[in-house]
Amino acid sequence: MSDIEEREAGWAHGGRDRRIAAILGITEVLCGKTEYTEVVASALEASLETVDADSGSILLHSPADDTLVFEYVVGPIAERLLGRAMPVTEGVAGRVFRTGEPSLLNDVSRAPEHYHQIADETGYPSVTMITVPLRTAGGRTLGALQAVNRRHGVFEQEDLELLTIVATQAATIIENARLHEAARLGAVARLLVKVGHDVKNMIAPVIASTRALEKVLEKHFEALEAAVEAGALADPALAERWGRDRERCREATTLLVGAASRVGERTRQMADCIRGEMSPPTMSPTRLSRVAGEVAGVLGPVAAERGVQLALETDEDPDIPADADQLFNAAYNLVMNALHATPAGGRVGLRVRTFTEGCFPDGRCVRLEVSDNGEGVPPQVLRRLFSPESVSTKSGGTGLGTRIVKEVADLHHGTVAVVSEVGKGSCFTLTLPVPET
Repeated sequence: MSDIEEREAGWAHGGRDRRIAAILGITEVLCGKTEYTEVVASALEASLETVDADSGSILLHSPADDTLVFEYVVGPIAERLLGRAMPVTEGVAGRVFRTGEPSLLNDVSRAPEHYHQIADETGYPSVTMITVPLRTAGGRTLGALQAVNRRHGVFEQEDLELLTIVATQAATIIENARLHEAARLGAVARLLVKVGHDVKNMIAPVIASTRALEKVLEKHFEALEAAVEAGALADPALAERWGRDRERCREATTLLVGAASRVGERTRQMADCIRGEMSPPTMSPTRLSRVAGEVAGVLGPVAAERGVQLALETDEDPDIPADADQLFNAAYNLVMNALHATPAGGRVGLRVRTFTEGCFPDGRCVRLEVSDNGEGVPPQVLRRLFSPESVSTKSGGTGLGTRIVKEVADLHHGTVAVVSEVGKGSCFTLTLPVPET
């Protein structure tokens, strides 16, 4: 064997060893992981390590709007890309996803389909890049995996082959994690049917007992009122205090019955949804200020218990066609999230504003603003706050609250937005159009 043949044989042997090491490496990293977000993160980090890349991303296809979404990103601009979507018709990743053909570029600027907008916005140039399809062992393409800017030298054909192998492993494990998540959610749905049935049965005696208590208290207060009028109780301060207590008791029992009734209704809706019997929205003339007042009334005691000031401010607003219960749910979630994020001594503002001039969304609208001076929302959470991938930052949270708000906004052809700064607080706005009269 000649020197050249021996050298080529050595390279081939080294390449085979590297492939085996790559497969073993990602298998070891992902083995036993079933939680979806953990699988995606670990898959990308292991892939980038394999080819010595400075940064990279996993982009997964969203069939709903036919885009590729940056599901997980590693590198200097990770926070700015996470959750961002790009059309499948654009960029190198879009081409690789559509064609299934991997791409190796050691001068990205020469690629006509390169999505320059990201580099222009972030100031982080992509010089060298490998993009491979995230295709499962069964042949289903989930998205694309990109490795950007090799730390040492340039990417080589062997790197492309390695990443293709690793991406297949990663795609298969990601799909399994999705299936595991779907099975888990299915089990949760079946459990919720049983829990909902129990809750509905438990709510009935709560409402009945509260109404019975209301009648008993009212009889006592009527007797006290009669005693005052007859002169049996001459202390005016005591009579005044009883009057205030009577009003408080009325408010408390009304709140209990109202809250319990809402729980019962939501439980019914939950059971209907699981059975596939979604109730259509009930649109009727509704004032957002009235909804905000109801939410402030329900959550006022919660705010007081937490030592947080809940301030309500409303403009004179017109009726709009809306589902009042859905608006209540949206406002309730926003205020409750703000209360969770605000420490004792803080403030949560609930404001309804009316804009009569101009065009929607800047004019001819009513706007609900929920502001707080709490902990703020981290950028990596903020980017996907209203998406199906929304996550919660509080213990025991699900991330469902902001998704509910987005769904309510969409239902009413409105918009939802947020401005937040970590350590200073957040302001959420729900803007709804006012129809022309």
